[in-house]
This record gives sequence, C-alpha cells and structure tokens, in this order.
Amino acid sequence: MVNRFALAGLVTIFAAGAWLVAAPFAMRYQPAGAPWTGAARMDVAVGAILAAAGLAGFLTGLAGRVRELYAEAGQRPGSGRS
Repeated sequence: MVNRFALAGLVTIFAAGAWLVAAPFAMRYQPAGAPWTGAARMDVAVGAILAAAGLAGFLTGLAGRVRELYAEAGQRPGSGRS
C-alpha cells in the first residue's frame, strides 16, 4: 500500500529541488546577464536532479495507488469484472 507520508516526502524532495533551481535568482547571488558562478551551476544541477527524482517518485507512487484502487474495485461484488 502506498503510504501518504512517503508521497508527502517525495513532494518535499521535489519542492527542495525546485527551490535549489530558483535560489540563485531569488537570492540574487547570480547576477543577471553575468556568466554563471560555480555555486549557481551546482545549485541548479542538484536542484534539477532532486526535482526530477521527487517528481518521478511521486508519479510512480501515485500510479501504484491507482493500480491498488482498480484492483480493489475489481474484487467488489457487482463490479462487472470477471
């Protein structure tokens, strides 16, 4: 069974990744129009990896839950499935 806490954790990982991608620009340590600093490149790269992993994990967990719901619905009497 898919745990809601696990899905919440994956959403948190996605949010942390999204923040890391936005941080260099929101906190203004990456000047506009200037070549990217090493810190900005690292934040964006790590943030993109975290966001992608969090989103992929969340969607996988959500798909597992949908599959569980379909399996439960198919086992109910009168569901029309044999």
